[in-house]
Amino acid sequence: MKEISEIYSGINKGVELAPYTTWKIGGPATYFWEPDVERLPKVFKYCQNNNIKVYFLGRGSNVLIDSKGLDGLVICTKRTLQHIEVDDEGIITAHSGVPMPKLSNFASKLGYGGYEYLIGIPGSVGAGIAINAGLSAHGRREIGDVLIDVELMDEQGNISTEKADELALSYRSSNIPNRNLFVLSARFKATYKASAEDIREKTVEHLKERRRKQPLSKPTAGSTFKQPYGGKSAGWYIDQAGLKGYSVGGAKISEKHANWIENFDNASCDHVKKLIEIVIAKVEKDFGIILEQEVSLLS
Repeated sequence: MKEISEIYSGINKGVELAPYTTWKIGGPATYFWEPDVERLPKVFKYCQNNNIKVYFLGRGSNVLIDSKGLDGLVICTKRTLQHIEVDDEGIITAHSGVPMPKLSNFASKLGYGGYEYLIGIPGSVGAGIAINAGLSAHGRREIGDVLIDVELMDEQGNISTEKADELALSYRSSNIPNRNLFVLSARFKATYKASAEDIREKTVEHLKERRRKQPLSKPTAGSTFKQPYGGKSAGWYIDQAGLKGYSVGGAKISEKHANWIENFDNASCDHVKKLIEIVIAKVEKDFGIILEQEVSLLS
């Protein structure tokens, strides 16, 4: 029996995943593909019928990949599915691989508000919708606020469109991952309109604020833990627990923002997992708060 890499051109074997993640952590994928829209349904159906597990990897943020690698097909949209446009009615359509900062810049040039905070989020549109990415500080804002509908594909390659209110969007959550659906594209609206200059100014301020508070120049995955319900920020609890700068192997709690874990010295997946366990235990012991992971583990 032929391997999937022999059937579909462009699917490669044994590709190291660390360079495709913002944490720079992860072993090899059995199969790796940077997809094109035309062949996606056939590839999905082939994997489903041949028991090949499919993993979705956008721009590699908000994810921790096992250092031993992933046994299956990793579909990475870091360099593909990049189309973005606006129609005559002012609706933006973006394919799943479009970086959220690119969507933010595109909207700002149109004078569309509601996208400014996306400038500092390194993920892709597809992954961002799947977790309802957003910003908790200074008032909760999420990509779902500007989302109209999403074009989705299931494991058999069937394509459907669902409205935003059908996706069970909530804090860092949607029903897309549990249904093993892949985001092909999405349509967006403006929450308000202003001059392109005014929107751009707000966008730049968001980016400056993130750079001031977060270690954006370091290999990280973004926020490690979700915002605890009704309490202080996760970073506040970790900081007050005295864990800033605490390290396990090559992974450490950022000195700049305690809710970010930096890969400062060739950290492994196990280093990060152990550090996460220590943080959860210490914060629960000191404050009675159980932190919930925001980053996803792929293994």
